[in-house]
Amino acid sequence: YWVSQGDIAMTASHSSIQELLKKSQSEVATAILEELQGQAKSLPQIVLRIQRLQTGSNAPHSNYAYDLVLPYLLIYLSADQQADISVSADPFVAFPMANFLMSKGFKVVRETEEALKKRSTAPALSLSARSQTKEEVLAWFNDILRTSVRSKL
Repeated sequence: YWVSQGDIAMTASHSSIQELLKKSQSEVATAILEELQGQAKSLPQIVLRIQRLQTGSNAPHSNYAYDLVLPYLLIYLSADQQADISVSADPFVAFPMANFLMSKGFKVVRETEEALKKRSTAPALSLSARSQTKEEVLAWFNDILRTSVRSKL
């Protein structure tokens, strides 16, 4: 059940969403929530796979991995489908916010690509960039909605 207050969709998990947003340094997550008010429903199971970057800093204080997965996590949290999304991070990716996400009920696993393939049958969305745009996340969202609707026909 959605009630609009300002530009951000409100659900029973509003305080969880706000707490997750406070820790983010990206505006993409907020923009996604504003764009998708009331649209997230019946989403498929998915694993967000954070690949090791081949170039650039992997400093342990970096939050890029958190900012990368947050828009997707919020979409599922808004749809009350938190159990249907998990995060698989390469063991070499700096991810200081992993424990925070686990404390909020998200499944986060540090594993190799091979271990992920053995552990999960859910489709994986590979995230290997340092950041993403709102348009890229929306394109993914629209694609999974089309695929989900097609599979039910």
